[in-house]
Amino acid sequence: MCFGVACLMKTRAIAGAALAVTLVLMPQAASAFDRGCHRSLECYERVRAPDVYRTVERDVMVEPRSVHYEYAPARYRTVHRRVLLESAHTAYEVVPAVTRRVYETVVVRPATTRWVHRRGLFRRDRMCKVRVPAVTRRVVRHAVVRPARRIRRHIPAVYGTIPRRVLVRGARARKVHVPAVYRTVRHRVAVPSGRRHWVRSRSRY
Repeated sequence: MCFGVACLMKTRAIAGAALAVTLVLMPQAASAFDRGCHRSLECYERVRAPDVYRTVERDVMVEPRSVHYEYAPARYRTVHRRVLLESAHTAYEVVPAVTRRVYETVVVRPATTRWVHRRGLFRRDRMCKVRVPAVTRRVVRHAVVRPARRIRRHIPAVYGTIPRRVLVRGARARKVHVPAVYRTVRHRVAVPSGRRHWVRSRSRY
């Protein structure tokens, strides 16, 4: 048994000697193996199997989800309302008189008598009383067939329609959620097998 620094130095010396012996023996062992394989009819080497490729699919986001608003304007419609334009009232109408033309003879100068100096036979003067006829003239006048009168009339109320815009639905906004858009893409990936197997060696060394 040893203790302290002396024991540690002794242990390191033994380990170094063992490593030196190993390095010396490894080339000899490899040479012996090569000489043994060279003398054999065939040799095999252990190799790693190649990677296997396969096509995989995955979803790729093309457009992220978003939110927007859709605005709907206010809606109106036109309605027609009946309104009073003129109220009922009473009016008076004057109907003119009805006349017709009447022709009549009027005496302008009535008949009279007068004395007229005349000469008779043998140039004798005579005074004769003669009648002077009346002087007349035909005149026209308007005779009233029906006199003028005042008629009372009832005037009914007068109505009309006027257009008017009425709000049916007010303006509004609607929140719309648009989901994200994805697209499926394909690509090849290597799948390492991790296996090793023995194959015939072409080399003779």
